[in-house]
Amino acid sequence: MMTTTQVATRRRTQSGLSLISLMVGMAISMFAVLGALALYRSTTQTVFGEGGLVRSSLQDGQLASGLLSAQIALQGAGYGIAAPTSGTHLLLLSNASLNPDTLVLSGTLQTIGAAVKSGNALVWIANPGLSANSADFRCLGLVSDTTSKALYMIQSSGACHPLTTQWSQITWLRRTLVDANVQTQAVSLSAQNASNCWPYGSVPKAISGFDPPTASVMIKLGYSGSVSGASNTYTSCLANLSS
Repeated sequence: MMTTTQVATRRRTQSGLSLISLMVGMAISMFAVLGALALYRSTTQTVFGEGGLVRSSLQDGQLASGLLSAQIALQGAGYGIAAPTSGTHLLLLSNASLNPDTLVLSGTLQTIGAAVKSGNALVWIANPGLSANSADFRCLGLVSDTTSKALYMIQSSGACHPLTTQWSQITWLRRTLVDANVQTQAVSLSAQNASNCWPYGSVPKAISGFDPPTASVMIKLGYSGSVSGASNTYTSCLANLSS
């Protein structure tokens, strides 16, 4: 049989955790859980929140693909037309609006000259099929919606020649290049004549030794992107048009 001393010793060695120990353990666990939740919330906000990585990547991806499509389309301005000029075969509009119901374009024509002029719509005419019939000419355009911040590519649904009198009578077909409310600022459009714009990656004569091919009309598309306060510009040199 165990003595009284041996029983007391065994009881002491088999005793459980004290209440204080349990409370300390629970407090440590609670702080660890709270820290994990705070980290999860911060990570979620960084990735999925307003201005997060996902939203920024979608915004920049749309802008890159949309503005590239706009630049490619712009290069066709005046193609296949005899002696195309800005102001006749390329028009810049300010305060432009595309009626969502009738798809008719309205706005104020801007004179494209040696000084930079700004607006929110460009329309141009081209003859991609090199047809002798002006009824086959094709009209395209870009409209930057200053309210929704969307950018649209528009195309005439029928005959559009001459552009100077038909641009406000045409029923346009619309395709979205940049969705509404994707960016904080609408894409800005500007045009300039006699700019000696250098298309196709030309380099200065001081470097190449040759006179670079120049274009008379320069179009700039300005946008903000996902970086707050940033200002970026796409430049298009329209080699088909003369001033």
